Amino acid sequence: MEDICSFVLKEAEKRGADYCEAYGASNKESEVFIENNDLKQSKSHKTDGLGIRVFVNGSLGFSSTNILEKEHIGDAVTKAIKLARVSPSDKFNSMPYSRTVKLLNGIYDKKSESFTASDTVKLAADMLDAAKSYDKRVSVDSGNFTSSVMTHALLNSNGIRTKETISAFSWSIMGMAIEGSEVSNFDFQFGGTHNVKDIDVYSTSREFSKSVIDSLGSKKIESFKGEMLLTPSAVTELIQDVLAYSINSQTVQKEASKFEGQLGKSVSSDLLTLIDDATDINGLGASSFDREGVPHQRNIIIEKGILKKFLYNTYTANKGDTKSTGNAGGSPKTPPMVSTTNVIIKAGKTRADNLISEIDKGIIINRFSGNVNPVNGDFSGVVKGGQYIEKGNIEYAVKELMVAGNVFDALNDLTGISKEQKVLSDSILPYMRFDNVSFTAG
Repeated sequence: MEDICSFVLKEAEKRGADYCEAYGASNKESEVFIENNDLKQSKSHKTDGLGIRVFVNGSLGFSSTNILEKEHIGDAVTKAIKLARVSPSDKFNSMPYSRTVKLLNGIYDKKSESFTASDTVKLAADMLDAAKSYDKRVSVDSGNFTSSVMTHALLNSNGIRTKETISAFSWSIMGMAIEGSEVSNFDFQFGGTHNVKDIDVYSTSREFSKSVIDSLGSKKIESFKGEMLLTPSAVTELIQDVLAYSINSQTVQKEASKFEGQLGKSVSSDLLTLIDDATDINGLGASSFDREGVPHQRNIIIEKGILKKFLYNTYTANKGDTKSTGNAGGSPKTPPMVSTTNVIIKAGKTRADNLISEIDKGIIINRFSGNVNPVNGDFSGVVKGGQYIEKGNIEYAVKELMVAGNVFDALNDLTGISKEQKVLSDSILPYMRFDNVSFTAG
């Protein structure tokens, strides 16, 4: 891959580019799908991709190819240069210069190279069996187990030369519980790791199975205003995406972020510390460098409720007269964009059970199904896998219950964060408790 990227740089220079960046990625993947309580499909494949970004007189041109032969690569270089020559010039266009990239330890497991398709099938089967054996009322609608080994490399005209290999294993399961004519709410659970020894499909299956069984026997309740406890999965659906949108420098520069002009000011309860950290090897978004070859770093975005910084790539950093935070994201198919890596909400000091015991009247939300406006923070939708809490006790599952509010208001009404955290596909999140939330009976 490094040789291919080096060839791109030479061809681009030969054909008139002022600057060139070549980003290549090769991924070996094996995946097994679960459908209707059975293993349905297994597939293994290798994919390659090459993204070519050039600047000509300050104008950007980009093209990509998944055929890594010299003729096709040459055509892609020519296309990128042609596009640059007809694109408008932008004074903020530049490529970063070479910096020392310290490669992370712990995101590549050598055992992943000998991890076979048969191993993938076995673990998917184990996950399905664990769910089905938990309780005969559990029904698995879908799921999957995926293993991948990805090597990516980036070279540019300013001296960046960097490469690394990342292994990843992820699995998910979704379904419901059925008892007679009653069908529980759907639940979805996810797990992932970089290392073979840390694969644990059984815990994920048990968490899923317990959740759907606990959703049986649901009852209607009256509308009320009280407390809301979000599970990590529900935090993803209700909170994470709004925060990711609001801390993106591109959004801020377009004056579309609620956090514009709020640096140094309080934007939430002092319980919240939000971090973006691709150097945390526990997260599946971990890597040593970003889509432009800039070293990743730990970025504290909100500290004890105070907004500290936004996330930048090279372009938005130039525009904002600051430095890149190492948050250029994207694949070989697209030019670099601003992106989060591992979104981490710092754990609290209280266990989730204790957060529940302190609730006078409220709802646990396992999943949220509805609309969330990332610009103004308004949300409304249906509580999924909800449980009613009264005087610190979980009483029963609820049905046909709506929840509505505003994420930014909720952040100021944040009353608790759990000690427990869960690794999700692009985040590490705790349970979060909020007050003054409106619930409406269906």
